[in-house]
Amino acid sequence: MSGNIPHRTPLERFGRKLFGLAAITLIIVALWNIPYNILREERFRLFGESMTTGVVTEIRSEQATSGERLNFIEYKYVDNDGLARWGSARLPEATWKRFRPGSLLQVLYAKSRPDLARIQGEMEPPFQIWLRNLLR
Repeated sequence: MSGNIPHRTPLERFGRKLFGLAAITLIIVALWNIPYNILREERFRLFGESMTTGVVTEIRSEQATSGERLNFIEYKYVDNDGLARWGSARLPEATWKRFRPGSLLQVLYAKSRPDLARIQGEMEPPFQIWLRNLLR
């Protein structure tokens, strides 16, 4: 029976190699485009988040090169270890208008990395929101 093994033609061998090269290229491109910083942040948040009260220290608005108006707040909060930390958040205009320096706000920060903080209503990439919902 060993003499009846079907052999591939040169065209079939070339096609298989071309398909393999295309598959490897797609895998590399997919891995290259993964936002690893977002994956790391959400991995730290998987271990739990703590909530604390923060204070708005500054509100500012910038004009993007696209002409879009970007609204930010800077805030200060204290983690469970008693260390003061600072954060920045981009907000939609309706939410941004509610804040003034000295306003109080709720801050969520990762228990394992207290410097990773976010606030309710903060504008985040859709991939990050999708990943957070998937992991919970």
